[in-house]
Amino acid sequence: MARPSEYNFEMCVEICIEVSNGRNIKHVLASKDEYPNFNTWCDWKRNNKALSNLYTQSIQNKAESKDAEIEDYKHKLLSGEIDPATARVLIDTSKWQAAKFYPKMFGDKSAVDVTSGGDKITDRVVQIEIVPRKEHKE
Repeated sequence: MARPSEYNFEMCVEICIEVSNGRNIKHVLASKDEYPNFNTWCDWKRNNKALSNLYTQSIQNKAESKDAEIEDYKHKLLSGEIDPATARVLIDTSKWQAAKFYPKMFGDKSAVDVTSGGDKITDRVVQIEIVPRKEHKE
């Protein structure tokens, strides 16, 4: 059976839900014959603003799910299911992924103070920190 080439927004929503739940887009697309191949997906995303926005939100949701993943690793460490070195690698990887998926929320924040003192310019890093996820109150 050939993969679809005709744009179908409802199918795209289904795919984006899978991505939001933490799955890799290539794995999602390969999981069902009725899903488009990766190149077709990229074309759809590039040519459809609604899909582009939906996919961006899905990636951001995926980043937020990394927070729960980190909590799971912490509990496994405390219960003795995994050793500290393994926990560190898993937590650092999840933090890195979250920062890549959603840099505005999870990326490193830095400020650079560049001052001119005559003929020389000095760069000084003022602050580097990871900003925790903010809770939204409604």
